[in-house]
Amino acid sequence: MNIESICPKCGEINNVEPKGEKILLVACKNNHKYDHIVTPYSRTIGIKDDKRIKLEEMIVEKKFHRMSDKSTICLLIFENGYEVEGRSTVRDMAEFRLVIGKDKAYEQALRKSMVALGAYLV
Repeated sequence: MNIESICPKCGEINNVEPKGEKILLVACKNNHKYDHIVTPYSRTIGIKDDKRIKLEEMIVEKKFHRMSDKSTICLLIFENGYEVEGRSTVRDMAEFRLVIGKDKAYEQALRKSMVALGAYLV
């Protein structure tokens, strides 16, 4: 599985394939070398407080949109220009609660951000 890693020096997006390593040494197209912490998507549900705080400090804008009677999308825009989307949905529109939908979409976007922006969290 390839993951996107963003160079903290130039913002170049690099596709890397972790093979069990916890930290990858990545070289971007501009010859910058940096460490990327590999955080498996499935394990990021409980993001540690210090990393979560650092990640949330990098967010410059949060956008929420109700896509339908059952779905909500959260778009996180980071200071380096990177954008990450999270979604939430319910099976039955009678179960839909906007506040809960926003929270779940935000949490999913944060988990995806943790994977993509691991180099910034070293």
